[in-house]
Amino acid sequence: MKEENDEIEYINNQPKRKKRKKSNKKREKKHRNPIKRFFIKLFIFSFIIAILASSLYLGFKGYLFKKLCKDMFNNTSSIIYDTNKNTIAKIGAERNRENIDYKDLPQDLIDSYISIEDKRYFQHIGIDIKRTGGAIFSYIIHRGNSSFGGSTITQQLVKNLTGDDSNTAKRKIKEWFYALILNYSYSKEEILQSYFNIIYTGPSIYGVKEGALYYFDKDISDLNLEECAFLAGINNSPNSYNPFSEKDHTEKIRKRTKTVLNQMYEQEYITKEEYDEAVTNVEQGLNFKQGKIEYDSTISSYHSDAVINEVISDLQNKYFISKNFATNYYCLAGTSIYSTVNKDIQSKLESELQNSKYTIQSKNSDDTSQSAMVVIDISSGNVVGCVGGLGEKKNYRSFNRVTQMKRQTGSAMKPIAVLAPSIDKKMVTNVSIISDEPTTFIDYNNKEYKPIDYDPYRGSITLRQAVETSQNIPFVKIMENLTPQTSIKYLRKMGITSLNDNDVNLSLALGGLDVGISPLEFAGAYNTIANDGIYIEPTFYSKIDSFSGELFMKSKQKKRKVFSKDVACVLKHLLIEPVKGEKGTATYCSIDGIDVAAKTGTTNENYDRWLCGFTPYYTSVCWYGFDANESIDYGGKNPAGLIWSSVMNKIHANLPKKTFDLTSGVETAVVCKDSGKLATPNCKNTYKEYFLSGTKPEQCINHEY
Repeated sequence: MKEENDEIEYINNQPKRKKRKKSNKKREKKHRNPIKRFFIKLFIFSFIIAILASSLYLGFKGYLFKKLCKDMFNNTSSIIYDTNKNTIAKIGAERNRENIDYKDLPQDLIDSYISIEDKRYFQHIGIDIKRTGGAIFSYIIHRGNSSFGGSTITQQLVKNLTGDDSNTAKRKIKEWFYALILNYSYSKEEILQSYFNIIYTGPSIYGVKEGALYYFDKDISDLNLEECAFLAGINNSPNSYNPFSEKDHTEKIRKRTKTVLNQMYEQEYITKEEYDEAVTNVEQGLNFKQGKIEYDSTISSYHSDAVINEVISDLQNKYFISKNFATNYYCLAGTSIYSTVNKDIQSKLESELQNSKYTIQSKNSDDTSQSAMVVIDISSGNVVGCVGGLGEKKNYRSFNRVTQMKRQTGSAMKPIAVLAPSIDKKMVTNVSIISDEPTTFIDYNNKEYKPIDYDPYRGSITLRQAVETSQNIPFVKIMENLTPQTSIKYLRKMGITSLNDNDVNLSLALGGLDVGISPLEFAGAYNTIANDGIYIEPTFYSKIDSFSGELFMKSKQKKRKVFSKDVACVLKHLLIEPVKGEKGTATYCSIDGIDVAAKTGTTNENYDRWLCGFTPYYTSVCWYGFDANESIDYGGKNPAGLIWSSVMNKIHANLPKKTFDLTSGVETAVVCKDSGKLATPNCKNTYKEYFLSGTKPEQCINHEY
């Protein structure tokens, strides 16, 4: 006890050390570089956001892929119906195939494919890590000049579904991702079943069941071991092993089949006795016998071709997939596509454009003249009929001039590029007086522009008179005041997508374009006038149902107001003039008892001829010319107009008589045809004219006595 007290006393008597002040170094360090701290935090935050965004993106892509694959496993052609629900075409009908259930597949066939294509199939996660690692290593050391290889059966199925076989790192990473999705979404047996039904096995032959019929004229259940090995062996390149081709592939077939059998033996799928017997049979030669395959030779119409292109494009945009993937979807998913085609109208179009009287032989080549015509239902924007070439259609999804061709328009451009915008802005009326005489303009490139009239100059004339005979100078003068920039804004609202900066010039008024316009977009623009100023994007289908009958996708047409129904009304009655006027350029387009608005178009050197017009029922555009520019000599007549008139008269033959309605914002007045002013009792040459409310002219003073 005493010792403890002495120790305490000793400690207490020691001189006290001064307390060391706490260092502020750390604190100073913390506050020394706030900018650096901010960027570190920003980096961490951005990294977390990037991880979350990537996870959401991959999850979304995986969900879409899984959804599409579920439909594609049906392995059934999609059917296109007309408006009366009659089958008119199939997407994927060119694939000769017949589905088979997994339980009905011969075990030798399953074993042969797995042994040569993916020996760890039942163990891996959709990706064979060992093979993939080796493939990546090879790709790296060869600096991207080698194939990735190492594809599992699951990855091969992904490739068959997406149609993407490009040799890029990006594609391969997507393939791995999709393979993982398949592996965790479906059983190994389900994946194999789909794989065996979808893979390409020969010329237009898909699936092992149809392959067995093609090569051996057998049901797949009757294949022997070596025949199963043959089918598995040709999987990497079926056409290179085709025993029915002109080139002799006997030795190549023998070697490849033996390779498959050897793999089956080494992996213990077959015994030594089975292996030896099968190899002996292969050496003696496989008993090939070409089975009878029913090839579908149906040629779809131009309208059905357009349906296919549109639904593929819409699926690409909706699901963010490639064109090949979208195409494969419809070939495999068994959807029901409801097109907008009116079979009766389509038939009339085809009949007319197959008439040999419209075919002219080129003077420069073996080519012949061509034509394209499209008919649109006004209120819905539905394309009820179209033909994209003259003569009989001989190929599936051939070049469709209605949708895929762009041409110069000539004077047919005037109603949509000049009349609609200038009337909407109240810059002109139908009786505005404009001087039609030789004029030199200074265009937007500061160069002189000297348009000419193809008919005699008419001096001071009204806008209606200029439309009647399609004089050029008055429309260029209006464009000069309107400006091409304003005109292009209107044209784009009317669905014209092919205009660019090179079109900002006065020749726009007369259809002098850099690229041109497709007949379909031209018809959509004219339909804006017919549909009371409302643009509706033309469509070739209304909806798509899935294989199970549920709604899969609807056509989403763009719709917007471009100008008022009153402006459209004035335009309609103005565009009657080329048909009803004494000097009209389209008098042959009249339809008994039904109003017709129409405008002709002719380009330089007579390369292109157009007739664009509408009735109260339908809008239609027809083009005629050569694919390679060449002057058209059709006896001084407009063949596009003749085709248009013949088809539209047939379409309207049994429809009730109908005229263009007068809207509440449009006033009528009797006008002096000589002066363009309101007629007085002394005016002898008069007619009824249409005006936007508040735009009627003053009274005529030329005939006071």
